Amino acid sequence: MTLLPDVYGKLLIVRPPVPATVNKAGANYKSEVAHLDYSPRRAYDEWLSILDAIVACGGDAIYQFEAADEPLLDRGPLEVAGDGSIRPLGSREVVGRLDDVMTGRVFAANGPWVSVRDGALRAVMPNMLDHRRAEAAYYRDLLGELACAAGLALDIADNPHRWEGMADIAAVGDRVVLTYAVPGHYDHATTPKSSRSTRAGVAFAAEFTGVPESARIYAELVYPHFHGDTVHFGARPTTSEPVLVHYRGGLYGDSADVVAAGIGTDRIVAIDRDDAVEQYAGNSRQVGDGVLVPDGVSPAFAAHLERLGLVTHRVPLFELFGKAGGGPACATLYLPRSLALPGELALRYSVTRAAVRARRERIPESLLVDREYFSGKPRG
Repeated sequence: MTLLPDVYGKLLIVRPPVPATVNKAGANYKSEVAHLDYSPRRAYDEWLSILDAIVACGGDAIYQFEAADEPLLDRGPLEVAGDGSIRPLGSREVVGRLDDVMTGRVFAANGPWVSVRDGALRAVMPNMLDHRRAEAAYYRDLLGELACAAGLALDIADNPHRWEGMADIAAVGDRVVLTYAVPGHYDHATTPKSSRSTRAGVAFAAEFTGVPESARIYAELVYPHFHGDTVHFGARPTTSEPVLVHYRGGLYGDSADVVAAGIGTDRIVAIDRDDAVEQYAGNSRQVGDGVLVPDGVSPAFAAHLERLGLVTHRVPLFELFGKAGGGPACATLYLPRSLALPGELALRYSVTRAAVRARRERIPESLLVDREYFSGKPRG
């Protein structure tokens, strides 16, 4: 089988964080805290550090800037009023409305599963919560341009079931771990939480992509691990066969035993609780022989990866992870290894790095939110 090893290419789709960075929906255990003080420019700097690390690992980031951001640029510090209107700090001028801003779009791992087969670039689209469904247009447009650049047809399918994208897919050699959540299991020890990927959703995605049932391992998540990529990632060591770097405490019931039986205990590298829950180690992202890791992971975790022959690149994540609940994996989406794109393609970060870096000066340095904006809105 060649399909699953093809999942991990060195080209990754990314999406710039919005200039009005806010934990608007609060749908995970980090973002459910209604912070009132944000730094969109710092979030952008963290995003840039992820892109630079991708290039340092021998890969490249694929992106587009978005016209919807323009009214929020070059405005200086911003503030959000209780009614959701966005204004330059101290001004009455309204430059946008927070309800119209896709604050979760930076988390590209919730994008489609992309593959190449039979002369076509194929993608199964996620089925997200209502406040994130508008994000799909970005991927449809971008994939159209990539298919054209690669000389491929384009075949896109909508997933009719709840599925939060590639964040719940972890390929390990010729097996794949498909994570999902069951209400009442996922949140059994806490208050009811937002719905997540369903088993039907991950199964549909695998079926469309061409993964046989025999290659699939289904595993249930448990709170606070809202996606599989907060629990584990598939690593490709330079010294051995593929392994799953994994925190078994992130799975419900006997799912950790199911994963161990399916992958093999000798092919699982354990993550301890502090690294997994507090530092987001499972949200690391391998590119080539390098691994982007959250900057707070322990020396022991980094040493585990280095013994696999991999080079670690620490990235700072105070805004994107500390407030919004995202890391290197959350902010990136693998394109398949067999997808060949022109080296001079203007969608590549390596080609347009100067313009991307210059944009940071246009991003608001700070954004303040009136506490009243969050009043009465469910979180978690």
